[in-house]
Amino acid sequence: MNRKSNIKIRHLNVIKHIYKIQNLKKTSEVMSLTPAAISKTCIEFEKIIGKTLFSRTIHGLIPNEIAKRVVESSILIEKEIDRMIIDIDNIYNEKNYVNISFQSNSIISEMMKCILSIISTKNVNFTVNYGSREHLFSSLLKGRTDIIFASAYNDIIDERINYKYLIQDKCVILDKDRIYSMQEIVRNWDSFQPRVWVLPIRGTAMRDRFDSILEYNGLKTPKNLIELNSIIGASSLIDTPNIIGMSTISYLKSVNYKFDENKNIEDLSDITLNVGVYWRQDSKKLVSEVVDFFIHNMDLNK
Repeated sequence: MNRKSNIKIRHLNVIKHIYKIQNLKKTSEVMSLTPAAISKTCIEFEKIIGKTLFSRTIHGLIPNEIAKRVVESSILIEKEIDRMIIDIDNIYNEKNYVNISFQSNSIISEMMKCILSIISTKNVNFTVNYGSREHLFSSLLKGRTDIIFASAYNDIIDERINYKYLIQDKCVILDKDRIYSMQEIVRNWDSFQPRVWVLPIRGTAMRDRFDSILEYNGLKTPKNLIELNSIIGASSLIDTPNIIGMSTISYLKSVNYKFDENKNIEDLSDITLNVGVYWRQDSKKLVSEVVDFFIHNMDLNK
Protein backbone atom coordinates (compact mmCIF):
# COMPACT_ATOMS: atom_id res chain seq x y z
CA MET A 1 0.00 0.00 0.00
CA ASN A 2 1.28 3.45 -0.92
CA ARG A 3 0.85 5.14 2.44
CA LYS A 4 1.52 8.67 1.20
CA SER A 5 -1.06 8.60 -1.59
CA ASN A 6 -3.72 7.18 0.74
CA ILE A 7 -3.39 9.85 3.43
CA LYS A 8 -6.10 12.48 3.03
CA ILE A 9 -6.57 15.90 4.57
CA ARG A 10 -9.74 14.64 6.26
CA HIS A 11 -7.68 11.99 8.08
CA LEU A 12 -5.31 14.59 9.49
CA ASN A 13 -8.15 16.92 10.44
CA VAL A 14 -9.94 14.20 12.41
CA ILE A 15 -6.74 13.05 14.14
CA LYS A 16 -5.95 16.63 15.14
CA HIS A 17 -9.38 17.10 16.72
CA ILE A 18 -9.29 13.75 18.54
CA TYR A 19 -5.81 14.58 19.84
CA LYS A 20 -7.08 17.87 21.25
CA ILE A 21 -10.44 16.70 22.64
CA GLN A 22 -9.64 13.05 23.52
CA ASN A 23 -13.31 12.11 23.44
CA LEU A 24 -15.11 10.51 20.49
CA LYS A 25 -18.58 11.93 21.17
CA LYS A 26 -17.34 15.48 21.82
CA THR A 27 -15.12 15.35 18.74
CA SER A 28 -18.08 14.33 16.60
CA GLU A 29 -20.09 17.27 17.97
CA VAL A 30 -17.32 19.76 17.24
CA MET A 31 -16.80 18.45 13.71
CA SER A 32 -20.52 17.93 12.99
CA LEU A 33 -19.92 14.27 12.13
CA THR A 34 -21.27 11.08 13.64
CA PRO A 35 -19.13 9.23 16.21
CA ALA A 36 -19.08 6.29 13.79
CA ALA A 37 -17.61 8.49 11.03
CA ILE A 38 -14.95 9.86 13.39
CA SER A 39 -14.01 6.38 14.57
CA LYS A 40 -13.92 5.00 11.01
CA THR A 41 -11.64 7.81 9.79
CA CYS A 42 -9.26 7.32 12.71
CA ILE A 43 -9.08 3.55 12.16
CA GLU A 44 -8.53 4.11 8.41
CA PHE A 45 -5.53 6.33 9.12
CA GLU A 46 -4.08 3.89 11.66
CA LYS A 47 -4.33 1.11 9.06
CA ILE A 48 -2.61 3.28 6.44
CA ILE A 49 0.41 4.03 8.63
CA GLY A 50 0.37 0.65 10.37
CA LYS A 51 0.50 2.19 13.84
CA THR A 52 -1.96 2.88 16.66
CA LEU A 53 -2.35 6.53 17.65
CA PHE A 54 -4.60 6.34 20.70
CA SER A 55 -5.20 4.12 23.68
CA ARG A 56 -8.93 3.45 24.02
CA THR A 57 -9.76 3.75 27.74
CA ILE A 58 -12.83 4.45 29.87
CA HIS A 59 -11.46 7.97 30.27
CA GLY A 60 -11.32 8.59 26.53
CA LEU A 61 -8.80 8.38 23.69
CA ILE A 62 -5.29 8.90 25.07
CA PRO A 63 -2.79 9.95 22.37
CA ASN A 64 0.72 8.50 22.15
CA GLU A 65 3.93 9.99 20.73
CA ILE A 66 3.03 8.92 17.20
CA ALA A 67 -0.25 10.85 17.44
CA LYS A 68 1.67 13.89 18.62
CA ARG A 69 4.01 13.66 15.63
CA VAL A 70 1.08 13.31 13.22
CA VAL A 71 -0.62 16.38 14.68
CA GLU A 72 2.58 18.45 14.48
CA SER A 73 2.91 17.56 10.80
CA SER A 74 -0.78 18.19 10.09
CA ILE A 75 -0.47 21.72 11.49
CA LEU A 76 2.49 22.42 9.21
CA ILE A 77 0.64 20.97 6.22
CA GLU A 78 -2.39 23.12 7.01
CA LYS A 79 -0.24 26.26 7.21
CA GLU A 80 1.48 25.39 3.93
CA ILE A 81 -1.89 24.95 2.24
CA ASP A 82 -2.94 28.36 3.56
CA ARG A 83 0.25 29.86 2.14
CA MET A 84 -0.37 28.14 -1.19
CA ILE A 85 -3.88 29.61 -1.39
CA ILE A 86 -2.52 33.09 -0.59
CA ASP A 87 0.17 32.70 -3.24
CA ILE A 88 -2.40 31.54 -5.80
CA ASP A 89 -4.54 34.58 -5.03
CA ASN A 90 -1.50 36.84 -5.33
CA ILE A 91 -0.58 35.38 -8.71
CA TYR A 92 -4.16 35.75 -9.89
CA ASN A 93 -4.27 39.35 -8.70
CA GLU A 94 -0.86 40.03 -10.27
CA LYS A 95 0.42 41.35 -6.95
CA ASN A 96 4.15 40.99 -6.34
CA TYR A 97 5.30 39.74 -2.95
CA VAL A 98 8.75 40.03 -1.39
CA ASN A 99 9.59 38.09 1.77
CA ILE A 100 12.10 39.78 4.06
CA SER A 101 13.63 38.28 7.19
CA PHE A 102 15.93 39.99 9.64
CA GLN A 103 18.09 39.17 12.63
CA SER A 104 19.97 42.44 13.12
CA ASN A 105 18.05 45.00 15.15
CA SER A 106 20.32 47.92 14.24
CA ILE A 107 18.73 48.32 10.81
CA ILE A 108 15.02 47.86 11.65
CA SER A 109 14.04 51.52 11.50
CA GLU A 110 15.73 52.23 8.17
CA MET A 111 14.55 48.92 6.73
CA MET A 112 10.92 49.76 7.51
CA LYS A 113 11.29 53.28 6.08
CA CYS A 114 12.50 51.80 2.80
CA ILE A 115 9.66 49.28 2.74
CA LEU A 116 7.14 52.09 3.19
CA SER A 117 8.77 54.06 0.39
CA ILE A 118 8.68 51.08 -1.98
CA ILE A 119 5.12 50.05 -1.19
CA SER A 120 3.84 53.59 -1.74
CA THR A 121 5.30 53.78 -5.25
CA LYS A 122 5.34 50.21 -6.58
CA ASN A 123 2.91 47.32 -6.90
CA VAL A 124 4.65 45.30 -4.19
CA ASN A 125 3.57 43.70 -0.91
CA PHE A 126 5.99 42.66 1.82
CA THR A 127 6.13 39.97 4.47
CA VAL A 128 8.64 40.73 7.24
CA ASN A 129 9.81 38.07 9.72
CA TYR A 130 12.28 37.96 12.60
CA GLY A 131 14.45 34.91 13.19
CA SER A 132 17.81 33.47 14.18
CA ARG A 133 20.70 33.80 11.73
CA GLU A 134 20.96 30.06 11.08
CA HIS A 135 17.24 29.83 10.30
CA LEU A 136 17.36 32.89 8.05
CA PHE A 137 20.17 31.62 5.85
CA SER A 138 18.52 28.21 5.61
CA SER A 139 15.25 29.85 4.55
CA LEU A 140 17.07 32.01 2.01
CA LEU A 141 18.75 29.03 0.35
CA LYS A 142 15.49 27.05 0.32
CA GLY A 143 13.62 29.94 -1.30
CA ARG A 144 11.33 30.54 1.67
CA THR A 145 12.53 34.11 2.03
CA ASP A 146 13.87 36.51 -0.60
CA ILE A 147 16.02 38.97 1.35
CA ILE A 148 17.62 38.81 4.78
CA PHE A 149 19.31 41.39 6.96
CA ALA A 150 21.78 39.79 9.34
CA SER A 151 24.98 40.33 11.30
CA ALA A 152 28.17 38.39 10.70
CA TYR A 153 31.72 38.51 12.02
CA ASN A 154 33.21 36.76 9.00
CA ASP A 155 32.40 36.59 5.30
CA ILE A 156 29.61 34.32 4.10
CA ILE A 157 31.27 31.98 1.61
CA ASP A 158 28.52 30.52 -0.55
CA GLU A 159 28.42 31.05 -4.30
CA ARG A 160 24.61 30.90 -4.21
CA ILE A 161 24.36 34.06 -2.09
CA ASN A 162 25.00 37.71 -2.90
CA TYR A 163 25.66 40.09 -0.04
CA LYS A 164 26.49 43.68 0.69
CA TYR A 165 27.70 44.95 4.05
CA LEU A 166 25.82 48.08 5.07
CA ILE A 167 27.24 49.08 8.45
CA GLN A 168 29.43 47.87 11.27
CA ASP A 169 27.87 47.29 14.69
CA LYS A 170 30.13 47.27 17.74
CA CYS A 171 29.44 45.13 20.82
CA VAL A 172 30.21 45.52 24.51
CA ILE A 173 29.75 43.63 27.77
CA LEU A 174 27.78 45.42 30.47
CA ASP A 175 26.13 45.15 33.86
CA LYS A 176 24.12 47.65 35.91
CA ASP A 177 27.27 49.50 36.97
CA ARG A 178 29.50 49.79 33.92
CA ILE A 179 30.61 48.65 30.48
CA TYR A 180 33.50 46.27 29.81
CA SER A 181 35.60 45.34 26.82
CA MET A 182 35.81 41.66 25.89
CA GLN A 183 39.54 41.82 26.55
CA GLU A 184 38.89 42.83 30.16
CA ILE A 185 36.37 40.00 30.53
CA VAL A 186 38.90 37.46 29.27
CA ARG A 187 41.64 38.72 31.62
CA ASN A 188 39.35 38.41 34.64
CA TRP A 189 37.24 35.43 33.56
CA ASP A 190 37.56 33.64 36.91
CA SER A 191 35.56 36.40 38.58
CA PHE A 192 33.13 36.94 35.69
CA GLN A 193 32.28 33.31 34.86
CA PRO A 194 30.15 32.57 37.99
CA ARG A 195 27.85 35.54 37.38
CA VAL A 196 24.48 35.17 35.66
CA TRP A 197 25.05 35.88 31.97
CA VAL A 198 22.36 37.16 29.59
CA LEU A 199 23.43 36.29 26.05
CA PRO A 200 21.86 35.91 22.60
CA ILE A 201 21.01 32.34 21.64
CA ARG A 202 23.62 30.28 19.80
CA GLY A 203 23.53 30.88 16.07
CA THR A 204 23.57 34.68 16.30
CA ALA A 205 26.74 36.41 15.15
CA MET A 206 27.24 38.14 18.50
CA ARG A 207 26.96 34.90 20.48
CA ASP A 208 29.12 32.94 18.06
CA ARG A 209 31.83 35.58 18.34
CA PHE A 210 31.62 35.55 22.15
CA ASP A 211 31.92 31.75 22.27
CA SER A 212 34.80 31.69 19.79
CA ILE A 213 36.80 34.17 21.90
CA LEU A 214 36.30 32.06 25.02
CA GLU A 215 37.29 28.91 23.15
CA TYR A 216 40.37 30.57 21.63
CA ASN A 217 41.54 31.57 25.11
CA GLY A 218 40.81 28.14 26.59
CA LEU A 219 38.04 29.44 28.85
CA LYS A 220 34.92 27.60 29.95
CA THR A 221 31.44 28.88 29.14
CA PRO A 222 29.38 30.76 31.77
CA LYS A 223 28.06 28.60 34.60
CA ASN A 224 24.74 30.46 34.87
CA LEU A 225 23.11 31.46 31.61
CA ILE A 226 19.94 33.08 30.27
CA GLU A 227 19.71 32.85 26.48
CA LEU A 228 17.44 35.21 24.54
CA ASN A 229 16.32 35.09 20.92
CA SER A 230 15.04 38.67 21.11
CA ILE A 231 16.29 41.90 22.65
CA ILE A 232 12.88 42.48 24.27
CA GLY A 233 13.30 42.48 28.03
CA ALA A 234 17.09 42.36 27.91
CA SER A 235 17.57 45.86 29.32
CA SER A 236 15.45 45.10 32.41
CA LEU A 237 17.54 41.99 33.12
CA ILE A 238 20.81 43.90 32.91
CA ASP A 239 19.58 46.29 35.62
CA THR A 240 19.48 43.37 38.08
CA PRO A 241 22.42 42.83 40.50
CA ASN A 242 24.89 40.05 39.55
CA ILE A 243 23.55 40.00 35.97
CA ILE A 244 25.98 40.64 33.14
CA GLY A 245 25.26 40.58 29.44
CA MET A 246 26.25 41.48 25.92
CA SER A 247 24.76 44.09 23.62
CA THR A 248 25.40 46.07 20.48
CA ILE A 249 26.09 49.76 21.00
CA SER A 250 23.33 50.59 18.52
CA TYR A 251 20.76 48.86 20.73
CA LEU A 252 21.98 50.63 23.86
CA LYS A 253 21.63 53.95 22.07
CA SER A 254 18.12 53.03 20.89
CA VAL A 255 16.97 52.50 24.51
CA ASN A 256 18.73 55.68 25.67
CA TYR A 257 21.27 53.87 27.81
CA LYS A 258 23.16 56.35 30.02
CA PHE A 259 26.81 56.11 29.03
CA ASP A 260 29.69 57.35 31.15
CA GLU A 261 30.37 60.81 29.76
CA ASN A 262 34.06 60.48 30.62
CA LYS A 263 34.55 57.43 28.41
CA ASN A 264 34.16 56.87 24.70
CA ILE A 265 31.91 53.84 24.38
CA GLU A 266 33.39 53.00 20.98
CA ASP A 267 36.84 52.61 22.55
CA LEU A 268 35.55 49.93 24.93
CA SER A 269 34.28 47.77 22.08
CA ASP A 270 36.63 45.14 20.71
CA ILE A 271 33.99 43.04 18.93
CA THR A 272 32.71 44.30 15.59
CA LEU A 273 29.90 42.76 13.54
CA ASN A 274 29.19 43.44 9.88
CA VAL A 275 25.50 44.08 9.27
CA GLY A 276 24.52 43.29 5.72
CA VAL A 277 21.80 42.43 3.25
CA TYR A 278 21.81 38.98 1.62
CA TRP A 279 19.91 37.62 -1.37
CA ARG A 280 20.19 34.66 -3.73
CA GLN A 281 22.14 34.79 -6.97
CA ASP A 282 19.10 33.45 -8.83
CA SER A 283 16.65 35.96 -7.32
CA LYS A 284 13.88 37.29 -9.52
CA LYS A 285 14.29 40.76 -10.97
CA LEU A 286 11.92 42.36 -8.45
CA VAL A 287 14.01 41.12 -5.50
CA SER A 288 17.21 42.52 -7.02
CA GLU A 289 15.48 45.86 -7.55
CA VAL A 290 14.29 45.95 -3.94
CA VAL A 291 17.78 45.09 -2.67
CA ASP A 292 19.24 47.87 -4.80
CA PHE A 293 16.74 50.31 -3.30
CA PHE A 294 17.74 49.25 0.23
CA ILE A 295 21.45 49.62 -0.49
CA HIS A 296 21.11 53.13 -1.90
CA ASN A 297 18.45 54.51 0.44
CA MET A 298 19.10 53.16 3.93
CA ASP A 299 20.66 55.96 5.97
CA LEU A 300 22.64 54.00 8.56
CA ASN A 301 25.33 56.54 9.38
CA LYS A 302 23.31 58.70 11.73
